[in-house]
Amino acid sequence: MIEIVKTGLNALFVSIIASAIFAPIMIAILYKLNQVSGIKKSKIGGGDGDNTLFMKIMNVGRTNGTPNMGGVLIWLLVPALCLLLIPLTSVVKVFLLGFFLYGLWGFIDVVVFTNGMKNNEKMKAMQETFEWRLGKLLFSMLMNIGIMFLLYRTGVFGVISVFNVLIISVTPIILVLLGMVGQLAIYAAELTDGLDGLMIGIFSTINISLMVLLILQGKAEFIPILAIILGVQIIDLYFNIPPARFWNGGPGAMPLGFAMFFVAIVTDNLIPYIAMSSITWGIMASSAIQIISMKFFKRRVFRIAPIHHHFQAKGWPQTKVVMRFWLFTLITCILGIYLGLL
Repeated sequence: MIEIVKTGLNALFVSIIASAIFAPIMIAILYKLNQVSGIKKSKIGGGDGDNTLFMKIMNVGRTNGTPNMGGVLIWLLVPALCLLLIPLTSVVKVFLLGFFLYGLWGFIDVVVFTNGMKNNEKMKAMQETFEWRLGKLLFSMLMNIGIMFLLYRTGVFGVISVFNVLIISVTPIILVLLGMVGQLAIYAAELTDGLDGLMIGIFSTINISLMVLLILQGKAEFIPILAIILGVQIIDLYFNIPPARFWNGGPGAMPLGFAMFFVAIVTDNLIPYIAMSSITWGIMASSAIQIISMKFFKRRVFRIAPIHHHFQAKGWPQTKVVMRFWLFTLITCILGIYLGLL
């Protein structure tokens, strides 16, 4: 285990150096290609309300013009470094395929539907609707179910153990359920990317906690990969803390959500991971509650959703929200490590 930790540290240092070189170049390219935020006043879901409150708490006068595809740093560098530094087992190949596909989906979403439609008020309103979000979720679920089937075909993923008490054999039905749960985890990661440093800080904490748990469990294969991801996260966080030099968007949030869920599944740590990432599930739940309530009851449950924006609307500074969510994640990660050792 000492040798695999050394290998992981080597990969971490290489990842930090590569990310530190790539990030400023990427930021310059995003500015040149005009891949920047441009939040404007629009209807919410095609209804009578608008996004005035959201524009206020996002301080668009200052933040409009910030590159919103910084997650390209994560999407491109992690697979590239893995191909260079990590032995390509069948499981690692499936992991890299899923990571790349989710980054690509996030990339298309931002380039086409966010930046490409920033001046189309009707399209922006449609993207806030229940039907649009449900359609995106179902498409991504199908993609994740396919990845789960590829993982199953590697032959190394046959059972799921719950605290070494309940052993569940993986069947096609279980794979579909895992694909659905996994996509919810990925969607939760994407929704968490709403404030400077929020998502990347949360997932850096989860990543470190997963590494600690795997070392304690003696499960070595994914430690170097998590180390590569952590190296990129460190540089990403450097540029993403307030005031952010870039926002990650789908190209970064979706692959990170996929990566943490995939590693949890392969290493039989699903329950610990759900505990570690519980803040992201809460963020997703707040958004779902708001959308459903607005769709069917025409009433708001939160002043604005997801819930981190609700706290902003109540007067919390952005940094206060972010740091308290980080602290909550640290507590749940300690709980996750404990559950993983039962």
